[in-house]
Formats: sequence, structure tokens, C-alpha cells
Amino acid sequence: MRPHFTICCGAESPASMEDLPLWKFEDRVETFPTKDPALALSGQKAAQVEDPEPQVELILGATGPALVGECFTIPVTVASKDHTIFSGELKINLVDVKGGGLFSPREAEPFSMDSHHVELLGVTGPEGEDESLVGPDKIKKIQQSFGLVSVPVLKDGDSWSCKLEIKWHRPKPVMLFVSLGYFPDSNESTSQRIHVHKSLQIEGKTAVVFSHQFMLPFRQDPLLLSRIKSVPGSDQLASLPLNETSILVISAKNCSEVPLLLQSLSIEADDAIERLCTLQHSGMDILRPAQLVPGEEFKKVFTVIPKVESSSLDLGSVSLRWRRNSETEGLSTSAATKEWVLTKHKLPNVQVESPPLVLNLECPPFAVLGDPFTYLVKIRNQTQLLQEVKFSLGDAQSFVLSGSHSDTAFVLPKSEHTLSYKLVPLASGSQQLPRVTVTSVRYSAAFQPSIAASTVFVFPSKPHLKTTDMGDSKLEPIPAE
Repeated sequence: MRPHFTICCGAESPASMEDLPLWKFEDRVETFPTKDPALALSGQKAAQVEDPEPQVELILGATGPALVGECFTIPVTVASKDHTIFSGELKINLVDVKGGGLFSPREAEPFSMDSHHVELLGVTGPEGEDESLVGPDKIKKIQQSFGLVSVPVLKDGDSWSCKLEIKWHRPKPVMLFVSLGYFPDSNESTSQRIHVHKSLQIEGKTAVVFSHQFMLPFRQDPLLLSRIKSVPGSDQLASLPLNETSILVISAKNCSEVPLLLQSLSIEADDAIERLCTLQHSGMDILRPAQLVPGEEFKKVFTVIPKVESSSLDLGSVSLRWRRNSETEGLSTSAATKEWVLTKHKLPNVQVESPPLVLNLECPPFAVLGDPFTYLVKIRNQTQLLQEVKFSLGDAQSFVLSGSHSDTAFVLPKSEHTLSYKLVPLASGSQQLPRVTVTSVRYSAAFQPSIAASTVFVFPSKPHLKTTDMGDSKLEPIPAE
């Protein structure tokens, strides 16, 4: 027993007392005999012998939710208030919130990325700490879910801190248990170890959610037979035309609670797989980190040109490099990691087929009220057979149309048939062009351009280009005289 160990005993009957049965001691504050008030009020005779309260404070600090893929750091501070720490040890355990035992350092844990959704990477001491001065008795054992680290000798009023580096491979909540065991005296044979326990639940969340969308070039529609024969609601692969340009839009949404910085977004081919398509991004890459606030989406456009027919073409994986925006969160440089996190997302396979017919619409980028313009409908035959097509052109109230509304045409193999119309706009604003419908007699299939592709903006007067101070150009209408 330590020299300050004290046992206080007493017995009273609650029946003879009107006030609360508080135990009274000389030179002591009235208090309960046990820490459990229910046990004291029941009148049971009990003596509770406990270790004295530890005079060491254990502090766990976290800077918000952990994100999957990043090296999440948790500061741990040991502050001595009235006890001197001799031969202290810090034990770290990671336990699943839904259940799971504490792993012992003596039990060998096979490393498996699938079984360990959360991994303890390491424990780093204070900056500038010289490990050679700590002594040869320093213990440091790190496993996937357990850590054991020695705490140096701390005098009264001193403090020592370290950082736990934990990485989430999958989103899941984890309970972190940190236990400090130390001797208040230098003589371990006569002293008793005192323990301080702290726990902290940390949520591991997904930082970025990816989505993609395939689009066709503006005013170009190929005849894809798989889309016509597809059953509504079936999980069929997306179809792309062979040797034709398709648009792939990749969206990365910040679904976390913290702002992020994006360094780059690219599509990379999987290992040992030859890419059978041309895949390029349009425009310039991210020259400087782009900030992404919670709930915001970042989009990047790619062009895809398949080179071979395939029922399941592998496009590769999306690679995104990101990190927390520590400046927005108000964190210091040492409190937030500056390493970029690489997150990959596998794109689904696509079906590539050769379209027998391709429909192209050509018209000016804008029209002027009352000025006629030419509207071209081009039908391209990409097969070795003669194609018989029927076409029809719907009426549009905002245009005066001259040309054949419906007819039958024969398109030679590997050639193109052009339908020419003259249109005069009668109203200004965004107007719907006459929609054309093309039907292939051989395949018994009809297709037509989308509503967005059949729209043109009509200015009330002829616009002109005006150069701004930033060097950009914009359209402005000429004032009417």
C-alpha cells in the first residue's frame, strides 16, 4: 500500500435520520461512503476500497471526421498535475463500434487489407524528440489495430504528446481506446500501477463520390441497334459508336463535411490491359488546386473514340488526387496532413458497336430575326449495303420552312445523303427547330435528334463581337436605329 492510502469506515441506520444519510468524518467534507449513491442510500453496510484518483490528465483531440484514404492524425497529450510519471506505457486499441474484441500485442494478426477496414499506421512523438535520449527500455509495438508506446519520465507539471496515424480503407465508425498505465514512484516493487482510460468514437466517411455520364457530340446521332432492342429497366451496358467521338463527363462530389482541394483528375488504364480506345480530356488540366466545398461537384469532360467492336470494353479507372483544405478549416500546418490522397474509381465496361447510319445536323450557331439561313440534315451510310431511309420533318411555328417535309431516299454504301432546307425565323429567343425523324427500312428502326440539339437562339438584331478588358469576347446585339 502507498503511504497516503486511507480507509474511512462508518455505519448508520437511515431510519433514524431525517436528512440524507451522508457520512461524516472529522476534517473531511460530507460525502457518500461509495461512489454509487444508490448503494449508500439503501443503508447497506459497505466499504469500498479503491485506488486514489490519478493526478494525470489524458487528452484525445480530433479535428473532425476521418476520410477514407487519408492518413488521419489524432493528437494524444499526457499532462502530469500532481503525480510524477515513472515507467509509463500508452496502449492504443481500435475496436469496431458494432462489436469486436481488443487485440492483444502477443497475438499475431495476419495483415489483410480486406479484414482491416481501419489500420493503425504508427505513432509519432513530439517534433524534435531524440529517441536515443529516451533509453533502451523504450517500447514501441504497432499492429493493424493495436499499439504500445512508452511514455518518458514526466515531472509534476510536465506534459508529453504524440500523434496517432490511422488510415480508413472503408467507411465505418471505430471506437478508439487509449489507456495510460504508470508508476507514481520510482520503486516499482513497492508502488502500484495507476491506469487512466479514455475512449473516442471516430466516424470514417467517404470523401468523394464519383458519377459519370456518356453523351453524344452536339447535333450528331448514330443509329445504335442495341438501344432500340434494349428492354426498359434492364441493366444493359452503355453503348458507344465505333470510331465515333463520344463525350464522357466525370463528376466528383464532395460528400464530406470538410472542404477539399483537388490536384488532378485523370482516367488511367488498368494494369496489363491494353487500351482499345482513344481517351483524352478536353481543355486544360487543373493547374492549381481547385477548392471543393461540401456538397459541391467538380466535373471534367473527356472524349472517347473506341477503336474495336466489343461487348464489354474496359475504359479504366478514374484517379483523383485530393486533400483537406486546412486553411479553410482553420488548422495549422502541423495539425493537418499535406500529403495528397489518391482515390480510384472503376468505370463500368461499355458496349461498342458499329452504327449503320449516322445523322448530323448543321445550322448556324445563332440566327437573326427575319434573316434566312440554311438548315442541313446529313445521313451517312457506314455499311457496304444500299440503305433505304424515310425521313419526315415536323412543322415549327417559329420558322417559315421551304423544302420537302417527307420523302424516301437511297443512300449509297460508304456515302452521305444531304437534305437542305431554308428557314426564316419569325420569333426571337431560344426557338425549336423543325425536328427530323429518320427511319431505316432495312432495320425497321427510327431515330431523331434530341430537343437540345434541335434548338437555336434567335437574336432580334445582328449581334457583334465586343472585346472585354480581360481579353475575352462576347456577343452583344447591335442597337436598332
